[in-house]
Amino acid sequence: MLRRVVDRAKQIRRSEGFKHSVAMPRRISLHAKQRLNKGVFSIEIQENSGFFSVMQMVLFILMYCDEKCLTPCISARGGLYGDAEGKLDWFSACFESVHTAPGAALTHKVRTSTVRDLVQLGFRQRYEAKLQLDSASELFFAYYRPATHIYEEVESICRKLGLGTSTLGAHFRGTDKALEAVPVSWRSFCQQVESTLADNPHLTRIFISSDEQAFIDFFIAWPFSKPVKVAPAKLLACGSTPVHFSGYPGLEIGHEALVSSLLLANCGFLVKTPSYLSAWSKIFNPSLPVRLVSPPRPDAFWFPDSQLWLEQAAHDKAA
Repeated sequence: MLRRVVDRAKQIRRSEGFKHSVAMPRRISLHAKQRLNKGVFSIEIQENSGFFSVMQMVLFILMYCDEKCLTPCISARGGLYGDAEGKLDWFSACFESVHTAPGAALTHKVRTSTVRDLVQLGFRQRYEAKLQLDSASELFFAYYRPATHIYEEVESICRKLGLGTSTLGAHFRGTDKALEAVPVSWRSFCQQVESTLADNPHLTRIFISSDEQAFIDFFIAWPFSKPVKVAPAKLLACGSTPVHFSGYPGLEIGHEALVSSLLLANCGFLVKTPSYLSAWSKIFNPSLPVRLVSPPRPDAFWFPDSQLWLEQAAHDKAA
């Protein structure tokens, strides 16, 4: 009984409605400050959550800037993925701007606002329902792309492991994800992979990515009819503690998360549980066929997995 009460309290504290209300004064101040920037929206992110949760914030910022004809100026320092002193802009270390940096053409002072949670911007309620997979990908790549050294590393790993259009990518997100997604058993997940292989005979190998070593060991031992390659990630969860809260160096965690997502994006088919990391593989590669084996929970029904699930349900119903 006590555990249910505690879990419910955690759900309330994690809810968007609760956090949105608490953050209202800061949100009003932030937007008032940014209106003084005359066409530039300058945000420094110091979020203490998953790497691709931060990317969701970036996506919402780009939607706002696109709507208001503003020039985005996005940086990310400190938090879970930066250095302890907060000197390194780790977002710029992972992504390159498609356009020339706006600072070169500015003749006035730009005020940068620091945000530590998406609710401080107030954009989820405004844009969540408007997001579509293809348009989100187009919008992101209109402003940013993974850094050249990241692309080169991904291409090298793809060549080494033989990843490509004949590869079935599999991503299982464990640890704390049960709070945000309907759980699926390891056995059921392996059976979903088997079913996908049977329906897609052009898939000749499997690439597995997960944050749980125990699951990876279980998956490798499963008698699949195709050879299995394992993602080269070195930083995995410590028991039930998620990777990004396990005390690893922040820059390395973010680097591995981005590389893992891009590796899955290079596969010919993706079978996955709800996860921002593998959902962003679809943003990086909009033509990637995806099978989501379980839905996000109603109180965490967020893009991109929400859109993947709705499209999948509609397709299955029509079939």
